[in-house]
Amino acid sequence: MPIDRRDAPPDHALVQYGSRQYGTNQRYLTKALREVARRMEGAVVEFDEQQLSWRPADDQWCATEIVGFLRDSEREDLRNVQAMLARDGAHIEERRAYHGPDEEDYRWMPVEELWWDFATMREDMVWTLRTAGAAWDHFGSHDFRGDISVEQYVREINERDLDSMWKLYTLQEQTQSVHAARRPTRRARPARGR
Repeated sequence: MPIDRRDAPPDHALVQYGSRQYGTNQRYLTKALREVARRMEGAVVEFDEQQLSWRPADDQWCATEIVGFLRDSEREDLRNVQAMLARDGAHIEERRAYHGPDEEDYRWMPVEELWWDFATMREDMVWTLRTAGAAWDHFGSHDFRGDISVEQYVREINERDLDSMWKLYTLQEQTQSVHAARRPTRRARPARGR
């Protein structure tokens, strides 16, 4: 029997995509970190070697650059979350991972290494959050944004993941279209007379 969302309590774990509401369920937020990462991995393995480094435009990232961004983001986020969980009011570092693809030239790196690093840190993140207990109530302090709760920070990670996942899906569609357009068409052979 389907769940009627109108009858669900306000903190129900269903994602409300239209309103970008994720509920307050910490278990759900942690599960989303793992599930969206698995979906992204499924998208990445669908690319062939040539498609991984293909950019739809010079100012857009290829699949490998997106994975490099995810890896760098996860490194920053894991450090920040661990600091907040360890000490309420911990300093939150500025996110700089979006500079990585331009500064590090991930486009030609082996995507397997980038993904392995990301996936390993993601498992650390999930484990850290699952064992955090009451520390979910902690806050971190950012120089410009002020106080940010662990829960809000994890929501932002999930939003970044969803954005990256849709970028990968869009790239997948675009690379398939480009590949189909480049595929030579066969001419029909003239019928042979007897």
